[in-house]
Amino acid sequence: MTKYLIILLFLFSSITILAQKEALSPRNANYDMEVSLNPDTKIVDGKMELNWINISPDTITELQFHMYLNAFKNTESTLMKESGGSIHGSKAGTDELSWGWIDIKSMKIQGGENLSSKIEYIQPDDDNKNDQTVIRIPLRDSILPGDTIDILINFESKLPELFARTGYKDNYYLVGQWFPKIGVYEPAGMRFAKSGAWNCHQFHAESEFYADFGVYNVSITLPKDYVVGATGALVNEKINGESKTLKYHAEDVIDFVWTASKRFIEVKDEWEHVKIKLLIQPEHEDLAKRHIESAKIALDYFTEHLGPYPYGTLTIVDPPLTAFGSAGMEYPTFITAGSFAWMPEGIKFIENVVIHEFGHQYFMGILASNEFEEAWIDEGFNTYFETRIMDATYGEKTSSF
Repeated sequence: MTKYLIILLFLFSSITILAQKEALSPRNANYDMEVSLNPDTKIVDGKMELNWINISPDTITELQFHMYLNAFKNTESTLMKESGGSIHGSKAGTDELSWGWIDIKSMKIQGGENLSSKIEYIQPDDDNKNDQTVIRIPLRDSILPGDTIDILINFESKLPELFARTGYKDNYYLVGQWFPKIGVYEPAGMRFAKSGAWNCHQFHAESEFYADFGVYNVSITLPKDYVVGATGALVNEKINGESKTLKYHAEDVIDFVWTASKRFIEVKDEWEHVKIKLLIQPEHEDLAKRHIESAKIALDYFTEHLGPYPYGTLTIVDPPLTAFGSAGMEYPTFITAGSFAWMPEGIKFIENVVIHEFGHQYFMGILASNEFEEAWIDEGFNTYFETRIMDATYGEKTSSF
């Protein structure tokens, strides 16, 4: 364990040095998106421009993308077969509206090839032909080392009734793994790879995610009575009649997630350079301080022991009890916690979840490790540090994990 901690301290020290420069990461997968939510149909209409840079020494002849929402398309996807339709205390719906999917309406290279007709579903993990969570697109013109490609995509995402920590419940939305997301190309030598290849796994019941760093600029349009939170910083909000558009910007992150609800109460606070926003249920408003204070404790501890938190925002989401299956999840600058009305001060469930999920900003958010193949770097180290923080703050053996 000591050897691994020394390695991690070196990595986070390197991040501290890099923080003095303009970019903290290669920024080789950058997304500009404009999306709109229709609460009646539970559909997100989107268009995006993906700027992808080939940072490998290899010539790329095809692209691979994750289509995660297709895991909720039917009972025959790999995720549904492995889970039996039940994950983290939530069960998949059975009616048509409860299913989810993602569909690419068009895909083309800016100023070049139309890729729409070349999209092919593949199953790199289990050969389940009914699983449509990964696509490949062969390219007419190869992408040379160091070259950049801009891909224009129009897509439609139908959100499922909340399951596996994404989707909707009543007027609450947690929109995660919701857009066509390019995989990670790993050259020979990266994580012991013998030859260059795409790392783009299907969506499984017991797995999480892996992606490259990038810059995200995302505009979200939805009815104006929804309160919204998202990865990164809100840079603009504009009311347009009965709807509103919010623009978010995030740098050096590996994903983008957002939430919306008519019932959220917004609580704001600050810790050094970090603007903290808590989106909490009205019946839990008396628990707001516990959420905020535990986030500050985690920020203090990780900054002192591993290195500075490199982002300027942190959003904490308190899901409703009816959507508790979305509690306890992490995304860049954004975590979901979980609480119950009248929770006693002596039960440190809120503190435990907030500290644990914040820890994922370091493991794997800053490291961008492969959660699917190397969970010990993600949950393993994070649980170790979460336990240390709980012990140091609230007493030994107060961690629930």
